[in-house]
Amino acid sequence: MKENQNTEPESTVKVKRKSIYYILIAACALVLAAAIALTVVFVTQDSGTTIDNPKDPDEGDNEEDEDDEPTDTEVVFALPVSGATVATTYTFWYNSTLNRYNLHTGIDFKADAGTSVTAAYDGTIESITDTLLEGGKVVIDHGNGLMTEYASIDVAENLKVGATVSQGDIIGAISAAADVMGNEYNEGAHLHFAVTEQGESIDPTVYLDLDEK
Repeated sequence: MKENQNTEPESTVKVKRKSIYYILIAACALVLAAAIALTVVFVTQDSGTTIDNPKDPDEGDNEEDEDDEPTDTEVVFALPVSGATVATTYTFWYNSTLNRYNLHTGIDFKADAGTSVTAAYDGTIESITDTLLEGGKVVIDHGNGLMTEYASIDVAENLKVGATVSQGDIIGAISAAADVMGNEYNEGAHLHFAVTEQGESIDPTVYLDLDEK
């Protein structure tokens, strides 16, 4: 019987089988590697969402509550003298006592000597002085660089530097004109009320409503 001429040598068949085997192994390895890569990507994305953006169920409510809270308190001064007349405002004026024109850095409230003078706003007593130019003077620190000054007054005896006062607390009384031989002597008995902010003189009406008069 004749041999089949198409029959390949056994060694060649073995080589082909090994090649197919290696190809299958390589294909499986590629598929496995792709699967591992996709798994790593998904796990990394999930981890990023959990770690970088943690979410507390109650956190949203807390943020809304914080946003609703006011950050600044509006400062509104009360009149430091009840029933007084506004004589001179914060303006360029003629000072008859000094016989010259100059900026009047405050507001003069005219009233009888002995009329009570009260704190325009809550604060701490910064200083208490008594000079020929200004008479008795109290300075109140209201915080954030805002201060009020009350000159030409008889300072309350119980008032001390460093004491805390509330709006409306009595800090003294208007002095008699004869007791204040200062730079506004000709204006008669009055309270000279001034305001400074960050060390600079400002118009008291920024915080004081004269329409209340």
